[in-house]
Amino acid sequence: MRRLNYDTLNIIVAVQRLRSFMIADSAIREAAGQENPSWFKSAESYYSEIPDCVMKVAGLHNNRSDFEKVLNFEVTDEMLKTNHNKLSIFEFPGDDRDEYRAETGVVAVAS
Repeated sequence: MRRLNYDTLNIIVAVQRLRSFMIADSAIREAAGQENPSWFKSAESYYSEIPDCVMKVAGLHNNRSDFEKVLNFEVTDEMLKTNHNKLSIFEFPGDDRDEYRAETGVVAVAS
């Protein structure tokens, strides 16, 4: 598991809210007889454009696995109301690459 931090939470919220917007927008476009873009592709594109420096601080990778974890993570009201420097009490699913470790709070360096 990885510890949640301010950047991680912001990325999660942004991607999930974009998904919600795109789904609602698609329904409106469909009702108007217009082409509706894929919410998944739009959210994935947005996620992939987040700068590497922000992703690193967030403890996330720019890959499909972390993107799907971001999409499926349940953000609670408690998380949203917690002071940003205390967000580490919450956990985010584990890092498949094992580069970001929750127990130490440090980034592992590949040799």
